[in-house]
Amino acid sequence: MQVEIQYRILVNQIKTLIMKKKKFLYLFIALISVACKAQQYSLNTDYENIPNNSHIKDLNNEYNKFVGTWKATLGNKEIYIYVTKQEDRLISRLTKTFFRDVLLIRYKVLISNQIVENTTSFTNENINIISMATEDNSVIFTYTGGKCTVGWGIISTEYIDSTHLKWNYQPQSTMITNKNCPDYPAGGIKINLPDEPKDLIFTKQ
Repeated sequence: MQVEIQYRILVNQIKTLIMKKKKFLYLFIALISVACKAQQYSLNTDYENIPNNSHIKDLNNEYNKFVGTWKATLGNKEIYIYVTKQEDRLISRLTKTFFRDVLLIRYKVLISNQIVENTTSFTNENINIISMATEDNSVIFTYTGGKCTVGWGIISTEYIDSTHLKWNYQPQSTMITNKNCPDYPAGGIKINLPDEPKDLIFTKQ
């Protein structure tokens, strides 16, 4: 009888200990959750005004309507852009390191049904078109250029409706100045992404 009583006491003590540990675990998870949320900021937050390792998030899913495959045609040229969303991309600046939700653009350009440029196999690490800001119904991208960085500049996409995007591309460099680029071809380098006409319309596929 005495052994049974001692056994029950021990069982109750173990249950109490488990409950205390569970409460501590729940409290710990809650604190971590609050801390994580406290470091989340909306898309257009200036990274200079946030702590290191903060997260700039697409809290309102503003990016979602841009995601997909879009196509534009200019004469014998066809341009396909493939827009995807990447969460918590690591961004490093001179004074700050942080994480940001971004849109990425891969593209394929055909002239007379022949592929002249194709970045669809680019990984997230070496992709060359990455969103940097949103404005009203638009997303602004930085483009690091094609071969030898020719064509680097700014791309703006504006959401019109569920099947149409407006595209504007402003290249800052239309010719190579560093002929030491190892991939520089003898015939020069052309920009294949469309910078004219302005307000080019892409249709969702």
